[in-house]
Amino acid sequence: MPERRDPFNALRRPIVPIAPPTTFAASLRHRLEQELGMTLTDETPPTPPSGQDQGGLVMVHLRVADADRAMTFFGSLFAWEAERVVHERKVSHYTLNTAVTVRLLEDPAVAPVVPNYRVSDVGATIRAIDQAGGRIARSEAAADGGGWARGEDDQGLPLLVYRPDGYENHGGRRREPTGDVGLVFIRADVPRAGRFYGAVLGWGLRRDHPESYYFDAVPHVGIFDEGAAFGGDVVPSTTIYFAVDLLGPALAEVEELGGQAGTAARDMGPYFTAMCTDDQGTEFGLMALELE
Repeated sequence: MPERRDPFNALRRPIVPIAPPTTFAASLRHRLEQELGMTLTDETPPTPPSGQDQGGLVMVHLRVADADRAMTFFGSLFAWEAERVVHERKVSHYTLNTAVTVRLLEDPAVAPVVPNYRVSDVGATIRAIDQAGGRIARSEAAADGGGWARGEDDQGLPLLVYRPDGYENHGGRRREPTGDVGLVFIRADVPRAGRFYGAVLGWGLRRDHPESYYFDAVPHVGIFDEGAAFGGDVVPSTTIYFAVDLLGPALAEVEELGGQAGTAARDMGPYFTAMCTDDQGTEFGLMALELE
């Protein structure tokens, strides 16, 4: 396949905002019950998004071939701790010590990267997604506004929304991870994304330079208008970058663990970045303020 032009060459922006740590989401049993889901047919007019932290990133699903093997790789690379869950003969690992929860799941039917956003009323959000031109694939919405919904935005990008319930620390104090979610990097048409996510999640896109094609959305999430930057048609996509302290040692460890590390470049504002794959071919990015 042809080599993709690196969109970060067009970025003109300072540091990516990093959110403060948050507590871990609801119990795994409760989340799995939510994910069993059913189709929603409620046609009540939508309620505008509201509530504290509406639209914020709370979890990222990362598709892997073998979740146990992936947890061995990422656990060694980032010092992650996770809880293993088996559902419908598919294994998932939910991280317990990261600011944004990462779910490693072995399900070939899902998208490679699926950002999960917090909402205060799932039913209202489902209606807003529909009115904004998106699509709901599966959902379970409770009468009190709880539940979850999985689908796509109006450009075909996957998303999952849910209302976290019953947050707790799951076993008390844990070790600090050496890698955490740094950025969910979305390539999409920015005007369309602004209209969709503004109506659905209340986002207000911002850029730090009037000539930049990169826009901050919420902490850990940014949108790059690659088509406007370079011209031509661009297939919308989502990439996950994990933040580490030093990029060079992290790249070396990727190789030691059997993965493949890309070339480091200072191409995201003040950040050094590189694209990598784990020992099963799962693609992910690394980002750091320092190389060595």
